[in-house]
Amino acid sequence: MNATLHKMRYGVLMIAVSLILIDTAVAGDDIDAPPTDKLRGEIWLAVSSWPALGDLRPVAGGSFNDTGYGLGASVHWPVKSIQSADVLLGIEGAIVATGSDIPVFLDELLARDGYLAASAKWRLGKTHSLALDAGLAYHLLDITQLDTDYYSSAEFQSWEESAVGPFLGMTWNLGAGKPDGDSGMTLGARAHFLDFGTVSDEDVLASAVLGRDAGELDGPMYELRIGYRW
Repeated sequence: MNATLHKMRYGVLMIAVSLILIDTAVAGDDIDAPPTDKLRGEIWLAVSSWPALGDLRPVAGGSFNDTGYGLGASVHWPVKSIQSADVLLGIEGAIVATGSDIPVFLDELLARDGYLAASAKWRLGKTHSLALDAGLAYHLLDITQLDTDYYSSAEFQSWEESAVGPFLGMTWNLGAGKPDGDSGMTLGARAHFLDFGTVSDEDVLASAVLGRDAGELDGPMYELRIGYRW
């Protein structure tokens, strides 16, 4: 528990420093700020694909699924207007879980990735229908056995690690050119660049699952999103 709290404090510190650096860089520009400082919010559902996760070879056999599913949210504030484009800064976070067919003592083995990020959006064009996204995220990942019984909340954590990595993406704001275009559906794509190192059993319940070296968990993790903005 203390190790997890230490990792979370480190991640929050990294995000705070990133926000300060981005804000300082933008503040150095003498271009006028946009006429509105309205907060922009978004929630989304995501489908993920992480090739390196599927390539892991647990000693127990089986593998992780090709796709995972997640839920996330973000808030951004306009800080600058550059011709017909707006620059927004903010924070976002999400949780993504990927199942597996790996045999375990409990019912199921999941890989769960939660992240908190400092992010920037560059909304292009007069209608702002397309945004380029970039940021720096702190990820906390665990691989955990779960009891799927409705009346039980038992779980056993086999491995946990944290990492800090950048991401790039795009967001399409559907209907952005309409009079009420400030709110509506969004479609997005992201690529997270991560390196968690070697995956192995840190603790064992009944029998080994991951083993001493299940492989390296790195490379990009991709996301496709559908959401709602306001």
